[in-house]
Amino acid sequence: MNMAEAVRDKDSARMCKFGALLLILACSQLWGCLEERREPGDDLALARVHMLNRDFMEAEKSFERYLRANPAGNQRWEAWNELVDLALNVRYDRNAAIELLLAMQQEYAQREYDRVPGADQRRRLIIDRLAQQYEQSRHYDGAVELWGRLAQDPENPLVQRAASLRNLARIYMRRLEFEPAKRALTVCMEMEITQSAKSDCRYDMADLYMIMDDMDASIRELRALLEQGEMDDDKRILSIFMLADALEQQGNRESALGLFETIRYSYPNNRVVESRIEYLKNYSRMQSSRADQGE
Repeated sequence: MNMAEAVRDKDSARMCKFGALLLILACSQLWGCLEERREPGDDLALARVHMLNRDFMEAEKSFERYLRANPAGNQRWEAWNELVDLALNVRYDRNAAIELLLAMQQEYAQREYDRVPGADQRRRLIIDRLAQQYEQSRHYDGAVELWGRLAQDPENPLVQRAASLRNLARIYMRRLEFEPAKRALTVCMEMEITQSAKSDCRYDMADLYMIMDDMDASIRELRALLEQGEMDDDKRILSIFMLADALEQQGNRESALGLFETIRYSYPNNRVVESRIEYLKNYSRMQSSRADQGE
């Protein structure tokens, strides 16, 4: 190969490399244009794909882009809730979740949403979810204010108002504010709701009396609860355990033993029941032995 041919080959190689660079640059510019022209809904579709692939960080970015690019989008509810779930369950950042819920609350409080079907229910769901996070972060005043609002909302379905009252009572019990807790549960029990929902309120009331060390009242509520019959098996088993516990604390160990025996194989933690049965039987044997010895 002479020198002229070598030069031509080098020039050809340079031109090929330069052409490849131009092609890459053109493709990059084209992709950038496509990115700029991407429809807002594309971000939501992309976010869904990222969620399926468990690429949660990219999903979060896509949901955020959708909210920014589509301020009146029909799927904002989905995007907001997915972001809250990601904050709670992936990033474990409760404060970020609370900030998101506060932003949602502000957005859905606007009057323009009044005409959207289900707007009021969505507002109540935001309030309930925010109250839950306040409770978890021990911001009890905030939780009480929000659940109190839901409990007093006449447009809120009765079963949801009852659930809010139970939540209120739980917060009061944690703060050892027994009278407000009792008032909340009394209102709950007097509501025109299903018997099953009333059973939940009565169970909480019995638990409250146990905490207050009022065994007579707790036993009364538990017996009324078990007599009405309409409750799921789990709640029935827990109620029997609580009743047996209250009777034992009252000194009625024979009745307590009989009740513990009925849930010996159905209580979630069998060892707990077994230990209570063994203790009561040993106590009974010890008392019998003392009686035989004339003590």
